[in-house]
Amino acid sequence: PKRSSNLSTMSFKDTFTKDEGKEGLLGYDDTAFYYFLSSVLVVVVVPWTISELNNLIWPGAADVEKDFPTKSSKTGSKYHYCQSSKMVEKVSQARKKAGKLDPGATCLSMTRLIVLAGMWLLLVGTAFHLSNTDEIKRYNPFDILECEPGSSAPDIKKAYRKLSLIYHPDKNPDDPLAASRFIQITKAYNALTDETAKANYEKYGNPDGPQTTKVGIGLPRFLLEKDNHLAILCLFFFLLLFVVPMVFICYYQRTKNYAANGVMIETLQFMGYYINEATRLKNCAELLASSAESRAMECRSSDNAEMKTLGAQVIEHKKRQFNLPVIIKNNFLILGHMQRLHHLMSPELQEDLDQLLRHSLKITQAMIEIACMREWFFTAQAMIEFRRSLVQALDVKSSQLLQIPYFTEETLKHCSKGKNATSLLQEYLQQDQSQRKGLGDMDESQLADVQAFSAHVSNVEFKAITEVEDESEIVVGDVATVTCTLTRKNLQEGEAMGPVHAPLFPEPKFEEWWVFLVEGAPNTRIIAFERIRDTERVVEAKLRFQISRPGKHSLTVHALCDSYVGLDQKVELNFNASTEEEVKRDIFIHPEDEDLDMQP
Repeated sequence: PKRSSNLSTMSFKDTFTKDEGKEGLLGYDDTAFYYFLSSVLVVVVVPWTISELNNLIWPGAADVEKDFPTKSSKTGSKYHYCQSSKMVEKVSQARKKAGKLDPGATCLSMTRLIVLAGMWLLLVGTAFHLSNTDEIKRYNPFDILECEPGSSAPDIKKAYRKLSLIYHPDKNPDDPLAASRFIQITKAYNALTDETAKANYEKYGNPDGPQTTKVGIGLPRFLLEKDNHLAILCLFFFLLLFVVPMVFICYYQRTKNYAANGVMIETLQFMGYYINEATRLKNCAELLASSAESRAMECRSSDNAEMKTLGAQVIEHKKRQFNLPVIIKNNFLILGHMQRLHHLMSPELQEDLDQLLRHSLKITQAMIEIACMREWFFTAQAMIEFRRSLVQALDVKSSQLLQIPYFTEETLKHCSKGKNATSLLQEYLQQDQSQRKGLGDMDESQLADVQAFSAHVSNVEFKAITEVEDESEIVVGDVATVTCTLTRKNLQEGEAMGPVHAPLFPEPKFEEWWVFLVEGAPNTRIIAFERIRDTERVVEAKLRFQISRPGKHSLTVHALCDSYVGLDQKVELNFNASTEEEVKRDIFIHPEDEDLDMQP
């Protein structure tokens, strides 16, 4: 705000017009700017300081909470974590890794702290300035003349003469501030001695009479100084014409190669070309190894010895389609992971594999979506099978039971013989501990891990019904709704499913389900699909489709888990669709709509 009230009489104003432009600026009060600046600094500095203190007291806690959250951000449900020793150790290692001092992160933290300290200094300086600044006051001639309120006329005249001798322009020819001060002194003296000015001051608080209210922006004084206008204009154009375009160009250069889902556009084009209706699980490892993200990885000559050892043990399920060295290497790494040959990998190769697996979640997601868009159910199913094979480190024809901790090929032989024999994960988990096979050679800690795994894996109940909302009959042309309900019976109320048991996967993976509405054999075309990412105890999804023909319909709803093998669910749906002539529906017209129809 400005305190730029014109307090001089007309005759005095006409005398001093040379510095009129300077007067408003010299009388400019930038206190509001400092209040504004301090408010902005407080809003920024206080939360930032709290965040930095949390990072100093509990280093890495924010990163761990991001990967392994305690509660759901949407509903507040408490996440249920697997208590097996390997998963507990995985969380513990993540905490230790997050707490370690990384040179790059340390440099960034020091930069943040320096900036934060600078902002605190600026805030303290601003507060100190405001503490020494008078509040914005109404016009007071006694303060200007530096005399007590209610002073007598001789005292006022004496004060005026004293100050006018100090600030008279003739004695200060090159000092515009002194000229402005002299004008203020003269105005104040007139306000206390001139009858008209005094009457205006007493009635309106201003010797010039009633004044219009001016509302301005709290800007610092230097922005308004004429000498700074050119520099400010140059800075503005520098920011507008150089900095902003450069930021946009840098951002575009970093993101132009990526689609909205985080996958490289080249990968999407590649997958869209090579994925077809006959693509199955055995094809997926090489497709992932051929992605642009994979081909951009380093291929080191020092890895040749380890790769020869690994390549001799890996079983390839199909003839190679691509012979680029980096594709062959990464294909072996993926197959080695699925066949659990990690002991043959050097630390560098293990790091390469972890990088591939981190890319795999987004890439396999894109592979599933490509199959869904083309309505290929078996292809989409194969993509989901590949995704969960990567999460659980299972080969193409591996047993579902290998997902259980400490289970090996030797253990599987015991599980497939005699009473209570089974090769299915769901059946095994539903058995009592006394009925389960393959546990005879395990110690107490291993048995506890098996029990923890069994308690954590989702015990799913899946239901689906077909209906037309607000109608009792299904008629050709209706939009039918398939309401699917998925209940995790092993969770309590207020609990949500935490990361899946995946000790060989490099990062936490939360359970997702894909629900497909599929035509009956032999077409198996995808009619509708939905991706369920909700980890709550009870989840609902709705699939909508239009009834195109009358008669009997046989559809199948598949619920496929992308994290565990052996949990998939299937529900058969059978219903009859009538023709419009067979079902007469009363059309309800609201009375208000009837009244509108009667309006001219």
